[in-house]
Amino acid sequence: MRAPKLWFITVAIATCSCQLLAAGSAQFVAWNGTEVNIASGEFADILETTSTVFSLQDINRVNQELQSQGIDTQNRINVFLAETGSGLSIVTMLGGVESFDPPGQTTAVSATMFVPGSASWQFNADAGGTFDAVPLGDTTLLSGLFQWDSGVNSAAMAASNLAFGDAGSLQFNEFQQGGLSNNNTIQLLTSQGGIWSVADSFDFDPSEDAGPDFQYFDFEITDIPAPGGLVVMLLAIQGVRRRRR
Repeated sequence: MRAPKLWFITVAIATCSCQLLAAGSAQFVAWNGTEVNIASGEFADILETTSTVFSLQDINRVNQELQSQGIDTQNRINVFLAETGSGLSIVTMLGGVESFDPPGQTTAVSATMFVPGSASWQFNADAGGTFDAVPLGDTTLLSGLFQWDSGVNSAAMAASNLAFGDAGSLQFNEFQQGGLSNNNTIQLLTSQGGIWSVADSFDFDPSEDAGPDFQYFDFEITDIPAPGGLVVMLLAIQGVRRRRR
């Protein structure tokens, strides 16, 4: 095979493989019917453990990366899809320290998530609060009451090892607003070419039964990453070269 033609195929493979690597996606549907499609990014160096711990090191790693790309974290709740050390994960970051400002304002938010029983999970409630995981047949209920001080610390939760077609729900209840933003409080993030951006944002809405303000989403994994695609194509090209010799 002539070099120019091989170079063209190599470029095509690289382009196609990048698309495959970024193929993970999910659809979120808010309680008011708003549909938001998000694409996965990559945090391959977080959640590299078989335990349920979402380490402070991982929290800081994610927040620093999001902040470096202009994503507000300190006064927001950020939800996104990412390929992690525990597979494809829906990650929820509750607050984030952009400028250390003690003593901060106390914030308390519950996060309730129904996930497939095959999913794993990680959480960090070191700043305050509680967390439980309750098996319910083919489903697992993840329930956390997270408390943190704005500008001082934060919290996090993840549902991992997700696969194509996996579906569930995610609900937030605001018990104490503290340092949260009044507007665009909850951000659904998407990634393209390694760049994170806000796909859509939501506020907490008043509950009809005079309970705490809330926001609710149904979600479904609509595509999964295919990192093996490049290897398959390289083997195919290698076979073409051998046959033409």
